[in-house]
Amino acid sequence: MTWLWVAWARCDDAHVAERLLRDLAVRRYGSTAAGVETVRICPRCASSSHGRPVLRGLSGPERPGVSVARAPGVTMVALAASVSVGVDVESTDAFATREVRDVLLHPLERAETHGEVARAWVRKEAVLKACGVGLQVDPASVRLDDSSGAPEVVETPAALRRPDWVADVDLAIGLTAAIAGNGSRPSDITVYSAGPSGLLD
Repeated sequence: MTWLWVAWARCDDAHVAERLLRDLAVRRYGSTAAGVETVRICPRCASSSHGRPVLRGLSGPERPGVSVARAPGVTMVALAASVSVGVDVESTDAFATREVRDVLLHPLERAETHGEVARAWVRKEAVLKACGVGLQVDPASVRLDDSSGAPEVVETPAALRRPDWVADVDLAIGLTAAIAGNGSRPSDITVYSAGPSGLLD
């Protein structure tokens, strides 16, 4: 079974994401993961100041996929069996007045309400993070389709490896979140809620 764990906190302090990821790693791998740290590695320039986050300090062959998202007042992280995962979270109300449709939507996509725009935004950012590029790529070049129920990635730029799946994640009223990745679609997404300090219950 493919596993995927998400944790989130109502706090956007810089240290919260690392604390959440460490707690998830300990829950998944036991006390041997207590010393893990989150580092970033840019695939283009090898800089450690930006790029895809990875966990350093896990022993054994399995390296989980890691992703981090922040919005004002909230942090969300993911730990997944896939080595390629992307996550995003936003305040739904932030899209009530933000005019992003022109830069966000593919010509064949529609989003009328601010909730629909927020959902399109987090899905696309999750997809582009799973691709390892984030918003360096025009989100309007990605096309999603949810006419059959679950969202599907139907088009990305040719240079990108298209993620195999994308899914919405329910966190709390007023927040819109999504996750994307490669490999088998997770049969279950486990969501942990943390306190403002980022400590899991």
